[in-house]
Amino acid sequence: MPQDNSSINTPNGNGDASAGAVARITARFRRPDGSPDALRCGQLLAGGAGAAGRRLLDGLGDGDALPATAHAAAAEIADWKIMLTGAETVAVLLAEAGVSEVFVYAGTSELALCDAVDQASGIRVVNGRGDKESAFMAAGASLLKPNVGAAILHGARGFTNAAGAVADARRNEAGTVYVVGLPSTGSTRFLPPHGEADLSEGMSAFASWSWEAPPVPDGEADRRRAAHRFVAQVRHALASVAQAPHRPALVGVPQDVAEQRWIDVTELTTPPAGPPAAVADEASIEAAVRVLRSAERPLILIDDYALRHDGVRAGLDRLSQAVGAPVLQVRYRRGPMLFERLRTDEVTNFAGWLNQFSAAHMDLLNAADLLVTVEDRNMYERVVGRLPRCTKIAINTDPEKVLKNEYLGDGDTMLVGTPGAILDRLADRLADRRPAWFPDGAREAARVTPEPATAEVAEARGAIVGALAGVLREWHNPVLIDDSQMFGGLISESYDELPAGLRVFGGHGGFVGGGLPIATGLAIARTDVRVMCTLGDQAFTNSFQGLVAALQENARIVFVVCNNGESVSLKKQAAASYETRPRHYLSNVSGMRYRAVAEALGVAAERVAVPIGGDPEEVRTGLTEFSAALRRAAQVDGPSLVELVLPSDPAVWRGIWLTQGFEQIAPAAA
Repeated sequence: MPQDNSSINTPNGNGDASAGAVARITARFRRPDGSPDALRCGQLLAGGAGAAGRRLLDGLGDGDALPATAHAAAAEIADWKIMLTGAETVAVLLAEAGVSEVFVYAGTSELALCDAVDQASGIRVVNGRGDKESAFMAAGASLLKPNVGAAILHGARGFTNAAGAVADARRNEAGTVYVVGLPSTGSTRFLPPHGEADLSEGMSAFASWSWEAPPVPDGEADRRRAAHRFVAQVRHALASVAQAPHRPALVGVPQDVAEQRWIDVTELTTPPAGPPAAVADEASIEAAVRVLRSAERPLILIDDYALRHDGVRAGLDRLSQAVGAPVLQVRYRRGPMLFERLRTDEVTNFAGWLNQFSAAHMDLLNAADLLVTVEDRNMYERVVGRLPRCTKIAINTDPEKVLKNEYLGDGDTMLVGTPGAILDRLADRLADRRPAWFPDGAREAARVTPEPATAEVAEARGAIVGALAGVLREWHNPVLIDDSQMFGGLISESYDELPAGLRVFGGHGGFVGGGLPIATGLAIARTDVRVMCTLGDQAFTNSFQGLVAALQENARIVFVVCNNGESVSLKKQAAASYETRPRHYLSNVSGMRYRAVAEALGVAAERVAVPIGGDPEEVRTGLTEFSAALRRAAQVDGPSLVELVLPSDPAVWRGIWLTQGFEQIAPAAA
């Protein structure tokens, strides 16, 4: 985890540290009664991730002499024999890692943690109005960059309530730390009712790293060792989520550990050393280069997880042109279906979503003599069909995910590390460009479907996506968070309508109702981006509590709720898998009005119906009103919502949801 402690912890010879200048600094770190402000002293000594530490020194005006003066002041403060509470230590370490937003829904066991973080420089505490919501919001805040958001969760019912959100953060690879306020260690032998036995151990299955602080020891030597470990473990948690693949970490802090003043502030003066990033070894790179050079018909298949890494697009373009390979991307056709996708203006040889219904795409797979997969998470037969029986190279930050998909064999190559860097290393050794071996028609093959919609339906669906794209195109740094199934599938059908540079995050965890608080967390934490959140009706029903925090923080999000009256996807699945009969339990609540719910909470909202498949003039009018409503929503200074009412008629959704996996569907004839 990179640090910038030079301005505080390391003397650099810039000017002399005069006694008067040192006194001006140290005065800032005392309370009005003259006693040390332990939390501020801790942040100064830790360096506060550079920016946070420097904020403590704003306005001193010592110019070039400030670094040396600050170092001298820090040395004096270190001699004040300050002891921090466990809660203050957590707050300092969160700031040191660059966390700027901490989402909370306070209970008794974590009040000390909330108070300490609230007083720390550079961190804002946001009431997420629920533990589950806070966990989702922390994940959303950390989607674009890990460790921007964190959450403090209540150590019994709240943590249990947030279990789904923690698991979803793991599947969506959001790098965030969840600090759990646990009951006092003196109460543990009476659990329950104050907590749940082995709760942290059980929840650790949903995280990449987990640790629960033990009681504070009585003896001085034991206490010092425990304090050193406490600091190291919290730093370890923050460092672990910063490394790809990004996943949540759990830190359990009992109430008495949080409240006691037992950690010497000097424990914070040693800068943390984060774990080294995985780098593919030179022998493996050279082996992959030899295979790439000898292949006549290589093919590259990526998962959308790859597009979260810097340099992947440029690396894919360089490598695919060097070897003349087509680039295809996994497409999800059941459950959540909208994820970020490559474009031909980014990668020249991009041939679209992998389409198992296209004979042309099956020809490409069957003809390939080398398959290169990039950041595979779900390339097993149910999702991608049968992969070619050729030599394979897998580029991945998480080798376990590749191995579980069972397509690598003896002699195949695994390159573990950051995908962008690996692609560049391979391309650097393959300087020559080869002509593409695949036909131009491969790009059009991505659109082939066994269930084509009528021209009128396809046109209306495309116009809906065009209206969304029209708003997104006008924003600087737009981000689309999707929490839907059929609506996301509808949007993915016309993905090329979406603007270049748009970041798209779908729900790999499949948690219906997670998108709204994830979008809220992102909008709260990252004011440099503009957020749109597309939702299914059931996702809104499961998550509208998150609108409270969105309104509270005036988060600029446009929520678009697709109300098609029922679970169209499950009704189609049920009809294909079982007998046809009424299924009332798959219908929406007839009396619920999504616009009215949002307005009751204080959110600006509109409702527009587009009767696709009905009277053409009514469809055109609805599309015009939808576009206008979106533009009005985008002008709201805060959250806004547009309820889009679409028919549940299967003809409107034809071709979007598959009722079988590809291990059950015969491949297209070559």
